[in-house]
Amino acid sequence: MTLRDWIGTFGKAQTSDLSNELERAYEAALLIQGLELEYYNDRPVRPEVNLSLPRSVQAEMLRRFRTALQICTQFIDNLEGRRHELDGQEQRQLNLIESVEGRYSNRSPLPALSRSPELLPRSLIGVVERVRRQLDPEAEASVVAGFRRRRDTTLVSLRILLLLILVPLLIQQASRTFVISPLVNRLAPDVPFLSYTKPQLEEEAVERLRIYRAEIEFDALLKGDALPTPETLHLALAARAEQLKEEADGQSTRAIKNVLSDGFALLGFALICVLGREDIRVLRGFIDEQIYGLSDSAKAFAIILFTDIFVGFHSPEGWTVLLDGISNHLGLPQRENFVLLFIATFPVILATIFKYWIFRYLNRVSPSSVATLRNMNGGG
Repeated sequence: MTLRDWIGTFGKAQTSDLSNELERAYEAALLIQGLELEYYNDRPVRPEVNLSLPRSVQAEMLRRFRTALQICTQFIDNLEGRRHELDGQEQRQLNLIESVEGRYSNRSPLPALSRSPELLPRSLIGVVERVRRQLDPEAEASVVAGFRRRRDTTLVSLRILLLLILVPLLIQQASRTFVISPLVNRLAPDVPFLSYTKPQLEEEAVERLRIYRAEIEFDALLKGDALPTPETLHLALAARAEQLKEEADGQSTRAIKNVLSDGFALLGFALICVLGREDIRVLRGFIDEQIYGLSDSAKAFAIILFTDIFVGFHSPEGWTVLLDGISNHLGLPQRENFVLLFIATFPVILATIFKYWIFRYLNRVSPSSVATLRNMNGGG
């Protein structure tokens, strides 16, 4: 049985065509926004304007724009009567699609100042329209269909999330226990590389041997006995050195086992990602819905907590502990210069990416969350 069939045994629920069309239109709307920001200074695209670009580049950009706009328009035209099937996150995606598409069509023209007043207020017309939709015989079916879609999305998301976590862990432990460890233990005496003591392990063993010699002399002085003779001390140190060498060799082979088992786990993770691309896309939408469904204060709190942990004033200590743990796991030397260089560069890059994400994406999707974040940061 292939892994694809095995995943299918968990009861894989297929998303409807509406979800795929919405995702495609949402990506098209984001593409149009990116073109507006990159070429037109965050203003609507104007095909009649000649940009300071090569003609081929501008023609390719306009072709992408027209294709994306056509996708958005076609999706909105085909959506009538199915809006009740959309959940909260999908409604927010639809709002973005309609906002982008409305800038390039006469679907929702701006009211003129000189137009005659309407016979009935728009709010009253909206109430009548909502009542009409509620009395529609197809309304119940639409609500049930929307509930089923959200339930299937939740099941698919939880299943693929468990697979992404459990499968690599199981593969790592199984490969290490039943394949890698016996193979490395068998080949280590014949392959010098597998049992070669790493320099940092040798330095640690030498330091421990020096401490052991001092302990022997201290113990003799503490008991009032004579110091051990050079021959006795030599025998004790030789036995201890042999023991330390075996421990260092064991740590060296353990690092080799960790590297190989981590490689198998990474392959398992990549295989799940390749075979479950559709499920991962559903998981992304599910996570977006949970995150953007939070209140503005909760979102701002989560952002501040994340940034303070990874790019704040106290993050260097955490990065140091993390890097030391990784180096010990992989058997790599702990270089202080590398740790200091990493701490001086990576959190800065991460903070820059995070600020750009807030400016480019979160500021469009949830501007109220950005305002709350600035207030919680003291207006910064």
